[in-house]
Amino acid sequence: MKADLDRLMEADRIDAILILPGEHPDPYRAYLSNGAHFSGMAIKQCGAAPVLIANLMEVEEAAHSGLTVYSFEDFDYGRLSREYKDDPHAFQAAWYRHVFEKLGVQGRITVYGVGDINAAYSTILNLSQHLGDMVEFVPAQVRNNLFDRAYETKDADELARLRDVGQRTSAVMRAAREWIAGHRAADGVVVQADGTPLTIGDVKHYVRMQLFERNLEDAEGMIFAQGRDAALPHSKGDDAEPLRLGQSIVFDLFPREPGGYFHDMTRTWSIGHAAPEVQAAYDHVMEAYRHSILACKPGVSTREVQVLVCEYFEEFGHPTVLNTPGTSSGYVHSLAHGVGLNVHEAPYFPTFSDTHTLRPGNLFTIEPGLYYPDRGFGMRVEDTVYLNEAGEVEILTDCPYDLVIELKG
Repeated sequence: MKADLDRLMEADRIDAILILPGEHPDPYRAYLSNGAHFSGMAIKQCGAAPVLIANLMEVEEAAHSGLTVYSFEDFDYGRLSREYKDDPHAFQAAWYRHVFEKLGVQGRITVYGVGDINAAYSTILNLSQHLGDMVEFVPAQVRNNLFDRAYETKDADELARLRDVGQRTSAVMRAAREWIAGHRAADGVVVQADGTPLTIGDVKHYVRMQLFERNLEDAEGMIFAQGRDAALPHSKGDDAEPLRLGQSIVFDLFPREPGGYFHDMTRTWSIGHAAPEVQAAYDHVMEAYRHSILACKPGVSTREVQVLVCEYFEEFGHPTVLNTPGTSSGYVHSLAHGVGLNVHEAPYFPTFSDTHTLRPGNLFTIEPGLYYPDRGFGMRVEDTVYLNEAGEVEILTDCPYDLVIELKG
């Protein structure tokens, strides 16, 4: 959690964290700035609270963070831009030198941010060349950096927001189920009141309207995939395709509050009826889900839970990533991942490495699934859960698990 950052910085011998400016939503900036919406820069020195640097138009927005906020002009931005008008690299280096000198930043710096990779690379090269007497830029480990380790547990404020987003997301999923159930069928497809087919695109439009009403956004694009597409875990689904009776549908919904926290949940549906092989595989998925929930306890390696699910599925003849690496049928992914300001973050549940151990404060998904492209069906069930201080799993998702949607129209 955020309170761990100083300890983590000390362990990695990091003197300061620099979040580069950028106009895109940035989980790193949001994390350090307590969710303030601005496009400027954040600097956290070890042992001190973060400070924010914003352009003049956004100073008041940045101040909602409750942190110390400077404007770009506090570091002579305008004067330096005129002085170095013909040399943007020299201007950038001179301005950052002013920032670092005024704030006392020196030593080992690690850089984060979301934006143009080329711009970030150019900035780091330029500053390394011109400010090497002050600072040393230190790369971070992938999937094991300061933020990854801080994200791994959630504090009380984060948990409250994640619970709230979970409640709103679950309400949208329930509304979508009921809305589909309110239609009727004709010639094997779901139809609207005027007799035209109800398409996947229609469902996505309805869901986005429901998200909007609850101040949520479909930031990364939901999955609503049917039939063979449901057997391709990251297929978004064909918007033009009508909803068909008896086809498995994977509905993976992972919205976020604007610029804030995500929730991640999946349900598998079959409209009208389910084929026997789909129902049988779905029963295996639900049993794997229940085994997973019971296995998630403090001190347990996340790999141990992933392997448990693999071995359970293999008992029923389903290929898995444990003993059939590279399989595109059966159980083809890991069981879970953390959720927060990113839809995927620590803790992770790898198949072959003991990287993460469960502990109170972890918030993560549980999402077993089975996929058979050659047989035209796939399925996944996913909830977001929290491992509380008592070592108990709390399910933050609230939506029925029923496979079949009976039409009422």
